[in-house]
Amino acid sequence: MAVLDRIFCHFLGFLYDLTAGKFPATINVETTNICNASCTICPHSQMTRPKGIMEEALYRRVIDECVAQGCKSVHLHNFGEPLFDPALPKRIAYAKEKGIRSVKIFTNASLLDGQKAQELLESGIDEIKVSIDGADREEFESIRRGLSYEKVTSNIKRFVSLRDERHQRTPRVIVACSTTSSMRRSMDNLKTDVDEYDFGRLHNWGGQMKSRKSRLRKPCTRVWRTFTILWNGDVALCCLDFEGEVKLGNLNQASMTDIWKSPGYAKVKNAHRAGSQDQVPICRKCSKSFLW
Repeated sequence: MAVLDRIFCHFLGFLYDLTAGKFPATINVETTNICNASCTICPHSQMTRPKGIMEEALYRRVIDECVAQGCKSVHLHNFGEPLFDPALPKRIAYAKEKGIRSVKIFTNASLLDGQKAQELLESGIDEIKVSIDGADREEFESIRRGLSYEKVTSNIKRFVSLRDERHQRTPRVIVACSTTSSMRRSMDNLKTDVDEYDFGRLHNWGGQMKSRKSRLRKPCTRVWRTFTILWNGDVALCCLDFEGEVKLGNLNQASMTDIWKSPGYAKVKNAHRAGSQDQVPICRKCSKSFLW
């Protein structure tokens, strides 16, 4: 890495240090890593770590510590389909009752119907983001294998209709799209129903695609702002670490506060601040934090 690149990383890392709080700004809680899809853009089918659902006692300890530390943003998803967690609506309600300002989930919406939809509307959830890739049924089902385009889109339309019938302002429903042959056609079926479309770009999930090493790399904000908890209590480096390759602790043995302040986290931050992200195994293979 060139000297100017290292200076840039050091300066940006310094700014992150100044703006970061004493506790993570956003907590990602993987209440389950079970999923019912085999999407071509996702390495879930390659995941070898055990699958399961988070115990309620652990979940409540997480929320209680978030409240005690003043954390206002909790995302109840990571590397699975959150609607597979039968306790999800009650977990959301618990977080809201305790005072968490923003509770969100990221879902494929295949299970967003019936009683589950009603329970979510009653839970107090603030935002639901739905992954929809492809411009039409054929493209969607070729990417999101195992899911039905008609089922997913009809679930979303019905859910928004139920929300509006209840005169609720929340949850906001956002469609996230990472890959499509046509942004315009991707929006055609749902643009009058959902609150927003969010078009992103594909990333390599920590090594699943080649990254262009020639680009200028910056320190990753996730290291300073997010905290990712797997269903069994392991703390992974970030939401892109689908195998939990870099484990920084376990919440059955230590608190979030202690792990956040641990030498392990400090080592990762130092590597990013020095422009030496390659020292961290999962960061070495990641394409996310490049400027262009």
